[in-house]
Amino acid sequence: MSIQEFEPYGEPLPGAASDERQPNAASVILSAVGQYTFWLLVVVIVVTRIWYFSPASLFPASPVSALIHNTQR
Repeated sequence: MSIQEFEPYGEPLPGAASDERQPNAASVILSAVGQYTFWLLVVVIVVTRIWYFSPASLFPASPVSALIHNTQR
């Protein structure tokens, strides 16, 4: 005889038999493809931002060093 378990609000929890179901192959494949596609997109975006928006072109060091040199005089 099994003991029925309840959640904190008093509803009975589903039995262990429902937890033993295996996901079908299509679901597993779609999940893997989705995860790989997401991470590939992340890598492409990061590499693109590094390639096209390098900090050297946005913040040139020469005006800053000239400003420091002028303030020290």
